[in-house]
Amino acid sequence: MKTKTLHKSIRRSITGSLGRFLSIFSLMALGVFAFVGLKLSGPNMRATAEEFYARHHLADMSVTSTVGLDRSDQALIRQMEGVQTADFGYFQDVLLPDQKTALRLFSQAERLSTYELVAGRMPEEKNELALDFLHQDKYKLGETIRVTEGKNNGSPVLKTHEFKLVGFVKSSEFVDKNFYGQTNIGTGQLSGYAVVSPEVFQSDVYMIARLSFKSMQGLSPYDSKFMSKSDHYQEALKDLLAKQPQKRLAEIKSEPQAQLNKALMQLTAEEAKLREAEVALEQQKLLLGDNAQFQAMQDSLNEAKAKLEESRSKLQEQEETLAHLPLPIYTVSNRKESNPGYQNFVDNSTRIDTLSNIFPVVLFAIAVLVSLTTMTRFVEEERGNMGLLTALGYSNTQIRRKFLVYGAVSASAGAAVGAILGHVVLPHVVFNAYSASSTFSDLILTFSPFWTVVSFAIALACTVLPAYLVTQVELRGVPAALFLAKPPKAGSRIFLERIKPIWSRMSFTYKVTARNIFRYKQRMLMTIVGVAGCTALLVMGFGIRDSISGLGQKQFGEILHYNMLAVSQDNLTRKEQDELNHFLHSENIKAYETVHFEQLHQKAHNNRQDISLMVPKNEQDFGNFVTLRNRISQQNLTLSDQGAILSEKLAGLLSAKVGDEIALKTAEDKEVKVKVSGIAEMYMGHYMFMNQNYYKKVFGENFSPNANLLQLQDSSYSATQKVAVDFMQSPGAIAVSQNNDLQKTIDAFLHGINSVMFVLIGCAILLAIIVIYNLTNINVSERIRELSTIKVLGFYDREVTLYIYRETILLSILGILVGFGLGSYFHHVIITMLPTDLTMFNPNLLWSNLLLSTMITLATTLGLSVIVHRKLKKIDMLGALKSID
Repeated sequence: MKTKTLHKSIRRSITGSLGRFLSIFSLMALGVFAFVGLKLSGPNMRATAEEFYARHHLADMSVTSTVGLDRSDQALIRQMEGVQTADFGYFQDVLLPDQKTALRLFSQAERLSTYELVAGRMPEEKNELALDFLHQDKYKLGETIRVTEGKNNGSPVLKTHEFKLVGFVKSSEFVDKNFYGQTNIGTGQLSGYAVVSPEVFQSDVYMIARLSFKSMQGLSPYDSKFMSKSDHYQEALKDLLAKQPQKRLAEIKSEPQAQLNKALMQLTAEEAKLREAEVALEQQKLLLGDNAQFQAMQDSLNEAKAKLEESRSKLQEQEETLAHLPLPIYTVSNRKESNPGYQNFVDNSTRIDTLSNIFPVVLFAIAVLVSLTTMTRFVEEERGNMGLLTALGYSNTQIRRKFLVYGAVSASAGAAVGAILGHVVLPHVVFNAYSASSTFSDLILTFSPFWTVVSFAIALACTVLPAYLVTQVELRGVPAALFLAKPPKAGSRIFLERIKPIWSRMSFTYKVTARNIFRYKQRMLMTIVGVAGCTALLVMGFGIRDSISGLGQKQFGEILHYNMLAVSQDNLTRKEQDELNHFLHSENIKAYETVHFEQLHQKAHNNRQDISLMVPKNEQDFGNFVTLRNRISQQNLTLSDQGAILSEKLAGLLSAKVGDEIALKTAEDKEVKVKVSGIAEMYMGHYMFMNQNYYKKVFGENFSPNANLLQLQDSSYSATQKVAVDFMQSPGAIAVSQNNDLQKTIDAFLHGINSVMFVLIGCAILLAIIVIYNLTNINVSERIRELSTIKVLGFYDREVTLYIYRETILLSILGILVGFGLGSYFHHVIITMLPTDLTMFNPNLLWSNLLLSTMITLATTLGLSVIVHRKLKKIDMLGALKSID
C-alpha cells in the first residue's frame, strides 16, 4: 500500500508530541555526552602529552652524579647495551637578584629533551638566555638578567653571570607548574629553569646524561611494555655504574692527597730547619748572652714556629676533610622520577577513566528505564491509530515503522548531539581543569569510532527495542480491540489497609494516594529508580568534592602542626651547629622539634613509593608537631619499642596491618625489616614514625638528629619564604620542605577534581529534571480521564495537582532514600580508585552532602509541580471524558 499517509503520520507524531520527543532526545544526548566525553578525555590528555614528549624527544632515562660525569662515566654509559642516543649536558642552580628565586640553568640540549620556543629565539651567544615561559609576566625580551651561583665549594661554574633575555621556552622535562624540584639555595625549592649556550659553563665534567633506548622507540609511554623496559634499563644502568663511586672517589682524592703529602714533606723539612735554627740560637745565647740581638732572633724563631704550627693545623684539617669526603652518589632516574608532573598528569587522566566506568553507566541505566516507560505510553496512546491502519490493510511491519522511526530519530538526534559535545566540549573542560597545574596546551582531540558506535547502539537500544516489543504485543489483538481505550488498571487492597490504627486515621486523599502508588507499580518503580539514580549521582559528586575539599585543613590543621621541615647535613661541625642553633632561636621561630629524618622507599602497585621516616628526639613534645591518631577511632597512637607507625595510605599500598612485618629499602638500597605497631591518619604523602630504641634495633645505628620541624611566628607565604632563605644560607643546610608548597599541590589537585565534579553534578541535576518531568507527564497522560472526573466532581485546581503530585513527592522521597545507599556505594568505589598513590581521600560522607542532594532533588520535584499545575488547569474535561466505544 501507499505509505504517503503513513509517513505524514510519522512526521506529525514527532511535531505533535514535541515534549516527549525532546525528553527522549535530552536523555540520550546527556547519556552519550557523559559517556563519550569521559571515555575520550583521559586518552586525549595522554595523547596530548605523548605528542609533546615525542616532538621534543624526551629522554627515557637520565644520569646525574654529585661529582659530575667524567670521561670514564661517559664511556661506560655510551657502551651500555641498547642505548640509541646519549646526550651529555651541564646545569647549575642560580639565584635571581632577589636572592630567593632559584632557577636551574641548563645547557641547550642537542638531541634529547629539547625545548619548545614560546616567544623570541633560542640563545646563540654566551651572554644570551631563554627563560621558563611561566616568567613572561615578570620579564620582557631584551631585558638583562643577573644571576649568582649558590654553594659551589670551589671555583664558579659559569663564565658569565649577566645575560640578555632572548626567548621564552617550554621544557619537556618540567610539566608541573607548581613543582620544579629541590635545590640547596634560595628557599630550597626551584622556581623555574633557563637555557643557555653550553659555552657558558666552565667545567671539566658533564652534570647530566640523557639517554634514549632503541627498543623503547615507538612505544607509548603509557604502555606496560614501555614501563617494564624502563625498569629493566634502569636496573641495568645502576649495576653498570655500581663501582663508579669508589673509583671516582679514589680519583678525586689522588691529586689533593699527592699535594697534601708534598706539603707535609715540605712542612717536615721546614720543621727540621727550624730545629737546627733553634740549636744554633742556643749556641748564640752562650756566646752573646741574653741581649737585644738575641731577643730579636728568639722572637723571629717563635714567629716561624707559630706559622709552622698554623700550617700544620691547616694541613691536618685538609687531611681530615679529605679523609671524610663522602662517596659520590650516582642517580639513575626514569621519566617518572626525573620529571616533576609526569606521573601526576598520567594519574589525572586515569582518574577520568575511572569516572567513565561509573557515571555514564548510571546515566544510561536511568535513560533505558525512562525511555522504556515513555515509548510504552506512546504506543498505548496510538492504539486507535494502530487499529485504523490495521483495518485499512497496512501490515504490522509498516505500522511498527512509525514507532521505530520515532524512537530511532529521537535517539539518533540526541546521540549525535551528545557525541559531538562529548568529543569536543567535555574533553576541553576536563583538560582545562587539569592544565591549570600543568604546562600542556592545545589539547589533541581524537575521534573514536568504537565509542561512538557503542553509544549510538546503546541509545537506539533504549528507544527502538522497547518500541518494537510493545508494538509487537499490541498488534497481536484484532483491530476492533485496538479502537477501544485500554482499561485502567484495577485497584486492589494494599497491605497498609490491614493496619487499622494507621489506615483509619488517614484522610480520603491520602488513602487514594496510597492505593494509586501500588496500583501503577511500573510507574512507581520507574520513579523510585529514576530519582534514586539522580540522587546517587549527586551524592557521589558532592561526596567526592567533600572528601577532597577538607584535605588541606585535616592534613595541615589537625595532623601536621609544623610549617617547615629543615634538613641539615649529618655530623655538623661546631661552627655549623652554632649557626643552626642561632637560626633555631631566632625571633621568626616559634618552636622547633629535633628529629632524625631519612628517605626510605619500596615498590608497590608498580611504582616506587618514597617514604619519609621521622624519629623524634623528644617523644613527649613530638605530639605538638604531629598528631598520630587512628582515623576511625580517633584514638592517639604512641611510639613504642615494638614497631613503627605507618601512614594509612602507605599501609594500604603495602597491604600491611598492625602486627605485620614489611621490608623497606634505604637510600643505599639496603633492606630493613619493620614491624607495624600502628596505622595513623594521613591524607598526603607516605610517613613512618618510630622511637629511638626501635630505630637502633632496625637500622643498627645510634640516633643522630639531622632535621628540625619548625613552627613559625608568621606562617604567611612571604614570611615562610624568608625563613627558608635564612636556613638555606647556613653552610650545613641540605633541604627545606614547606607545607605551603604541599598546600599548593593539593589546591591544584582540588581545582581539577572540582571542575570535573561541577560538570558531572550539572549533568545529574539536568537528568533529575528530565526524569521527574517525563515520569510526571506520563502519569498525567495515563490518568487524564480520572483527573477530569475529579475536576467535574468539584475538586479545586490545587487539589487536583496535589491529588497526582502527592504520589510523585512520596515516590521521590523513597527514591532519595534509595539514592543515599547507592550514592554511598559509588562514592566508596570512586574514592578508592580515584586518588594517586600519594593521596588519600576522606572516606566519610558529610550530612551536609546528603542534605544538599535531597534539597536539589526535592527542589526539582517541587519546581516541576508548577509546570504540571498549569497543565492540569488546562485539561479539556469534556474531551477526555467522551466515550470512544
